[in-house]
Amino acid sequence: MSFNDLPNEIIYQISSRVQPADLENYGRTSHRIQNIAAPFVKEHRQLKEKYTKISLNHIDAAKLFYEICARPWVALYPRHLEVKSNREWRTFENSRNRVRAAQVEEAMVKRSTIDLDDIWCTIRRTGLIPEFDIGVWVHAIDRGDEDYLFAIMLACLPNLERVIVRLDRIMLEQVKEIVRMIKRQPSNPYRPKALSKLRDARVIEREGSNTCDLELFPLLASLPGIQILQGRNLVGMYRECYRDGWLSYPGASSTITHISLETCGMSVEGLEKLCNSIKTLRSFKYVAHRAGWGLRSIVDVLKNARGTLEELVLSTGAGGYRFIGTLRAFTSLRHLTVDSGMLIQRGKMSRAVDILPASIVTATLAGNSLTRPHEEQFLADLYRPSFSFPKLRNLRVDDSWGLRDIGQDRLKFQQEFHKQASPAWMIRYR
Repeated sequence: MSFNDLPNEIIYQISSRVQPADLENYGRTSHRIQNIAAPFVKEHRQLKEKYTKISLNHIDAAKLFYEICARPWVALYPRHLEVKSNREWRTFENSRNRVRAAQVEEAMVKRSTIDLDDIWCTIRRTGLIPEFDIGVWVHAIDRGDEDYLFAIMLACLPNLERVIVRLDRIMLEQVKEIVRMIKRQPSNPYRPKALSKLRDARVIEREGSNTCDLELFPLLASLPGIQILQGRNLVGMYRECYRDGWLSYPGASSTITHISLETCGMSVEGLEKLCNSIKTLRSFKYVAHRAGWGLRSIVDVLKNARGTLEELVLSTGAGGYRFIGTLRAFTSLRHLTVDSGMLIQRGKMSRAVDILPASIVTATLAGNSLTRPHEEQFLADLYRPSFSFPKLRNLRVDDSWGLRDIGQDRLKFQQEFHKQASPAWMIRYR
């Protein structure tokens, strides 16, 4: 019997079990199937629009979890997940305003439609949580504990490609533990590993916070397959914390290509541990919250990326500077943004030919320490007719006067000079 000979009732049952990713193509196979599968395709498009990109607090996370318990295929839709912690609203029992009370009531109504066995099956299906511990998870989820709810989101959503964690002076211990479980999870050909598709991870701490989750950022960095890693306001990442924290971890994933750390207090030990195993780094941005935190060792920190690094942004952000040394070994470096004070050693401006590689295309000097003599010296090195930097197209200064191009006129002069000067004269000039 061919597929077309099947009765509509059986085709309807088959259509209800088609994977969401294949449902659109399945509905195009024939007019008959298109008519039968139309309700499922319509629902698929609605769920895709609603759940592909989601931003959750602990109330929304509870409602999504109960939705997954009732309809497990909903877990296949989310691609981008943002979780937002709140120190004052950690569970459903805390004091709340009318709007939040209505949200909690809505979550409780959805909970009342779910059997306890469905919750147990959903947690057990992750393959991460031990059987003896499932009862603790069920109780914490019913209380609305955001730590457990955010952790179960990471475990239940297999197609996540981007995760943003917004911290509010809260140590998400269970979230960190679930990431450790995912790392320890053995390979199974019949069940894909959790977070196996994750490529972009960001940890953002609330501004002005005196505490920081010191482990979540490096744990996410060590997940296999991660490519883009960003951290912001991670001001608690001090030198003494690495002795018992990062230094005991295996380091970041070798697949990382972009790292951005803004307003962070990471010591040189932490940076070295982070970048030690990275082989394909293309972009590195580091803005410290204290002056000179290991920036003078940046060449050693990024030694494994000398042939791949294309963009480098360095700033202390605090007004104090340390000389960063030469970047001549970075043969692929094309775009550089650096505090101008980092190019000054013992009060003297270093020459561009001693610092920048020949591959540089654009350079931006930030800060107010670039005086007019320094500017002229740097321009003389960058735009002299000897063409030490043949690919250079733009030299800008970003100071209190704004962002301005200081090399435009000199570059035009160089180009005209090269057209008019004879080769013999050029050799004597060099």
